[in-house]
Amino acid sequence: MPVPLARDFVIGWGDCAPSGAVYYPNYFRWFDQSMWELFAANGAPIPELEAKFHVVGVPLKRLACDFLAPCRLHDKVRLESRFAAVGEKDIEIVHELTRGGIVLVRGHDHRFWGVRAPDGKLTRQAIPDEVAARIR
Repeated sequence: MPVPLARDFVIGWGDCAPSGAVYYPNYFRWFDQSMWELFAANGAPIPELEAKFHVVGVPLKRLACDFLAPCRLHDKVRLESRFAAVGEKDIEIVHELTRGGIVLVRGHDHRFWGVRAPDGKLTRQAIPDEVAARIR
């Protein structure tokens, strides 16, 4: 069973819009960073997957975000990320940003096992069993 990833941090000045609330693209940056760390924490670092299986990272298929409450400058937050579903070719990761246990932002990150075909096109392929076993 995969382990979730949690990291605590403080919202900084560079994360915020002039209003003092987090500028929304930063949530997506944090989700992406956590996705890389989540794979690594589960014994499947993406650079190693790229070298061994010739996968092109784990390309993004769809990203959705629910903004439930604002995050502001100097807020102490926790970002928790976990594998929600692992299919034959697709992976769903859920990210929850909380403050004091209250969910402020929830992201749904849908990715696929992408391999470059000989013609150069990116194709969805089956996730190798040894990788699926670590993240499923």
